[in-house]
Amino acid sequence: MARKTSKRIIWIGIAWCLISVLLGLGVGKLSKDLSYQALHDETSDRLLASIHRVRGALNAFHYLPFLLTQNDDVIRLVDETRHTQQTDLIEQVSRYLEQTNLVAGASGLFIVNQQGKTVAYSDWRDNQSLATNEFAQLPLFQLAERGEEGRFYDNKPGHPAYYYLSAPIYQSTHFVGAAIVRINLENLLPDSPQDELFAISDDSDEIFIASPQRWIGEHKNGISTQQQIPLSNGVNANIWQIDHQHYLTQSVRLDDLGWTFTTLTSARANERYSDMLAAITIAVLWILGVWMLYLRERRLKKLSQQETRDVLARNEEQQRSIISNAEVGLLTLNASGHIRFINPKAAQQFNLTIEQAIGQPLQTLLLDVTPNTSLDAALKAFGSPQFTPIIGVEARGKRQPDSHFPALISLRVMTHSHQHEYLATVVDISRRKQLEQALLDANESLEHKVQQRTLALENAQNELIQAGKMAALGRMSTAIVHELNQPLTAMRTYIAISRQLLDEPDMVKENLSLLDDLTQRMAVITSQLKTFAYKKPEQVSPVSLQTAINQTTILLRQRLETDQIELDCSQVDGDHYVLGDNARVEQVLVNLVSNACDALAEQSQKVICMRSEIIDNTHIRFTVDDNGPGIPEAQHSQLFEPFYTTKSMGSGLGLGLAIVAAIVRDLNGTIKVDQSPLGGARFAITWPLATLETQPSP
Repeated sequence: MARKTSKRIIWIGIAWCLISVLLGLGVGKLSKDLSYQALHDETSDRLLASIHRVRGALNAFHYLPFLLTQNDDVIRLVDETRHTQQTDLIEQVSRYLEQTNLVAGASGLFIVNQQGKTVAYSDWRDNQSLATNEFAQLPLFQLAERGEEGRFYDNKPGHPAYYYLSAPIYQSTHFVGAAIVRINLENLLPDSPQDELFAISDDSDEIFIASPQRWIGEHKNGISTQQQIPLSNGVNANIWQIDHQHYLTQSVRLDDLGWTFTTLTSARANERYSDMLAAITIAVLWILGVWMLYLRERRLKKLSQQETRDVLARNEEQQRSIISNAEVGLLTLNASGHIRFINPKAAQQFNLTIEQAIGQPLQTLLLDVTPNTSLDAALKAFGSPQFTPIIGVEARGKRQPDSHFPALISLRVMTHSHQHEYLATVVDISRRKQLEQALLDANESLEHKVQQRTLALENAQNELIQAGKMAALGRMSTAIVHELNQPLTAMRTYIAISRQLLDEPDMVKENLSLLDDLTQRMAVITSQLKTFAYKKPEQVSPVSLQTAINQTTILLRQRLETDQIELDCSQVDGDHYVLGDNARVEQVLVNLVSNACDALAEQSQKVICMRSEIIDNTHIRFTVDDNGPGIPEAQHSQLFEPFYTTKSMGSGLGLGLAIVAAIVRDLNGTIKVDQSPLGGARFAITWPLATLETQPSP
């Protein structure tokens, strides 16, 4: 019967939860519908305000072309340039256009003659090169020829969007030219509020005015996912999803301009309110269900309490039987700390009979209780609210007549009792103490042996370090002797020849030039040693990876072109900066690219690829890959050691990668070598991320 009742309650609870969820979702949907209707009206008002501001901004320039046509110098310039070039007059008119544009704030002012050729413009100081008939074929010039006001919108791919205004220039009644005003549409509304979102696009849906400005040049479908949601008032709400956020939009096309105005209003707050309202509705219904269940359970609980009291009475006797047969000492104490009950195990531990133990204070069965300890405080706090339970406190128990034993004492309140009663647990730990002492003796012996072995290992390690130093010194001396011996031998030969050719200055001059080349080679060798010994820079600042790569490409361009090596840097972000200094970051890139070029010597198709990515918003991972033969894994651990090289003798000192590792380490970075997806080697560097705002740090 109870099982059937429980199943019924479960099914009722599931049904109630489902009904609560459905009602909550319905409330949320209704709230979202009403909020979308309010947003729709608000967006309409914003759309009208945006159109008014754009038209006002354009109307501010409408007077400008007519103002230019009334200037006598402008009329004289376009009239006279039909016959001759008036340099002084052109400069005078250009100055007038420049000064006028400073006040008007347009992108450019132009004066064109009757053939559509530009004869003066406001940006004449910038020495811009204009096409001979730049405006001749544009509709705004053709309208000016017919004596009408010209308007023209131009949005070429890769260039800013411009809006042109034109007015005809007459000498008496003859058309002699036109005044043209160019307006950069991206800067048309520089004072737009930051929280106002709008976009103005042309008939190809390309955005040329927007807030935020990052939308400029984008296609409307490229910045958003669009959908329509029907509302209860019969209106279809247009919703744009941008960066996982919904915006309610309204659009209108202005036929006279050919532009489409779109205003966006964030629906995040409304959607959150609707979701919160749905959640509150569900929560209230669930709480109501839980309250009803609580009332039912409360009634059932009262019925079961009487049954519980009967069961407790039966269990009390059973529990006493269990306590009497327990393998630990158990005692119950009254409010003054006197023994009311003791089980046989506790009587055996203290070597007392049960009759002797009953009524004695617990404190008389313990030896030397240390004052101000937790055990002392508990023994003195029996019957008071300040009593604090203790668990597993070590003490010494009296074993009659005159011995003692180590024990763990625990004291706690017996919560089921209406009076102040306490339960004491006594565990004899004599065997454990013996084992602890044996373990302590074994640990002391082991520690002595470990110290002896550690001393032996330290001596062996010192010998290995000394041997490593001697090996590195041997490799260094061999490499330096070989690298310097060849130019020294050649220098002795050229000096001997020069002595015999003192009467032939040209031959001596040629030998001296060769001697100079040899000294330059020796200087390069010693400079590598100097770079390897270069200390960490005192101050670091943001360094652009793209700039460092450009400098590296310039330094190695001749070799890359000669060896026909393709250097792919397209996966390096131009906005990635690392903390360092330009010279040492460029040194790292030059060494890595040079090594990659050496590895590609035998390849038919030679490719080097660079890539950068941000890790955890704190570091930049920069990789250099090649499609060469790769590096055996057995050599990875030695690659960054000084004077270690896999090249033939005479091809290098083995300091290139050691210098790279030292620089990266000084700049708080790491470097690893691995197998490249291209088939060759990959060198991966992790550098601290920096921004242009990062202050230089010592």
